[in-house]
Amino acid sequence: MVRWSDDLVTRGGRRNGDPAMGSERMEVKKFQKSYSQLLEVMVEHAQMEERVVFPLLETAERGLCKVANEEHGRDLPIMNGIKEDIKSIAVLDTGSHDYREALRNLSTRLRSLLEHSKEHFQEEERDVLPLMEALELSKEQQLRVLEQCFNLMQGTHSDLFSSFIQGLLPREAMQYLDLIMSCKEEKLVASMLHRII
Repeated sequence: MVRWSDDLVTRGGRRNGDPAMGSERMEVKKFQKSYSQLLEVMVEHAQMEERVVFPLLETAERGLCKVANEEHGRDLPIMNGIKEDIKSIAVLDTGSHDYREALRNLSTRLRSLLEHSKEHFQEEERDVLPLMEALELSKEQQLRVLEQCFNLMQGTHSDLFSSFIQGLLPREAMQYLDLIMSCKEEKLVASMLHRII
């Protein structure tokens, strides 16, 4: 999304993009749809943590996830603000100064969201994942947690799975497939694999 917004800024309303994207206005609508899908995946990620991971950690130590829950709320206004910015851009005259300025602001806000997201994921890897390991869950318990996460993803993943999987590096995609295959619930595995194929 950041690279795409940078490309929109570079072109600044001039018609020299990918013909498959259509007119500038059509491209902004496609951009809006893609951003909405990204937003769904990010909200789903937060919901998995809030509904599965954090309650599990809270059973080990009360108050442990208070800061993490607060951080989830931190980026939601930024994400919703970007969504509103894209709606505004969609109605501006593509050749106007306001359009070009709105594109620049959008690109800056997306870059900021990207940095916040990177920090968030690094914090989770540094702080939350070790706590999960400290719980010393049995293999069976780990599989149950994984299956709970996959069950929560059913709604969103049914529409967005192909976009999600395309965004992964090959090594990450293989790790994700390994996680799916480790589930014991055959219908869940079949459903997830069916979406891939």
